[in-house]
Amino acid sequence: MLLILDEEAILESVEVTGRLVVVDEANGRCSMATDISSLVAERGFSSLRSPIVKVTAPHTPVPFAPGLEDLYIPDEADIEAAVMKVMNS
Repeated sequence: MLLILDEEAILESVEVTGRLVVVDEANGRCSMATDISSLVAERGFSSLRSPIVKVTAPHTPVPFAPGLEDLYIPDEADIEAAVMKVMNS
């Protein structure tokens, strides 16, 4: 599988907004969220006006029970809290 990531679009967006919130259903280690955060930290750090925030699943095994899985995956409230955090930094 080939995954194409538009790095320039991400960096341009960070340059305009000065902020980055990355949402990923995977946990925060060795994930796309980590890769995108690293890209911005390396190539767009001077554009940041607040710390990068990752909204990811916890660093635990994925639960089997559907009710627990719903708690595991980031939801709208998690994303909203992250956006408010970077906007108030």
